[in-house]
Amino acid sequence: MKDESNKFAIKSKLFEFGFNKKLFFILCTAILWLAAMMAYLTPNFNHWFLLNFNSLRTDLLFASLCYYYTYYMLYAIIPLVSIFYLAAFKVNKLKKYRMVLFLAFITLAIGIPITDLIKLYSAVPRPWLLYPDINSLYHGRGTSFPSGHAFQAFAGTLPLIICFLTSDGYFKRNNTKIALAILLLIFAISLSLSRILAGMHFLTDVLFGIGLAIFLMVILAVLLKWLLDTGNLNLKNEKWHALVFTILILLDLIYL
Repeated sequence: MKDESNKFAIKSKLFEFGFNKKLFFILCTAILWLAAMMAYLTPNFNHWFLLNFNSLRTDLLFASLCYYYTYYMLYAIIPLVSIFYLAAFKVNKLKKYRMVLFLAFITLAIGIPITDLIKLYSAVPRPWLLYPDINSLYHGRGTSFPSGHAFQAFAGTLPLIICFLTSDGYFKRNNTKIALAILLLIFAISLSLSRILAGMHFLTDVLFGIGLAIFLMVILAVLLKWLLDTGNLNLKNEKWHALVFTILILLDLIYL
């Protein structure tokens, strides 16, 4: 039993996440939230910014591509993270990344309800409701602030991006991993920006959503490292945690 536990400890590590990395990401969050606040407080800025893309949204090719990308790509994030995380229990090449995938999984599971609760209580109308001259590609349900797409795009990819760019003795950075990190970052940024291009969100919504994903990921990464270092997270209770977080996501998708 002890050998099993040691084997688990060796195979279940998180990337190095020292003080400088934490400080960097907290500063990123602060800058994003400050920019979101400035955009919100500057009279008519959010309206003016969205209005600049009105003509793009009338272009049939752009509108079609943007619609399918912004509408459907969101649904790839949770299933892919979940599938790769579950596969990491069995597939040897993925076992090394199980804790990284677990971090992405719990960031999504905890953050999606938080995002939806903020939406519920902030009750900021969608752009086309506040400003009739904004033409959106489609009329989605719910409120505008913050952007759930932006949150999920970064919550689901940021742990992997950090991991692929880390060389800490356990994870080894190489050209393939750097390329994967860049592709994931492009995906997260482009999906977030597509919400503005589609006329679904204000700039404030997107910046805050990205900042929330970064901030929550930092908190959970610190907690997860502590649990691993103290031996409070093992294979048995990790599976129970994963089940609880899966239920949390499902409940959120059904009721919020």
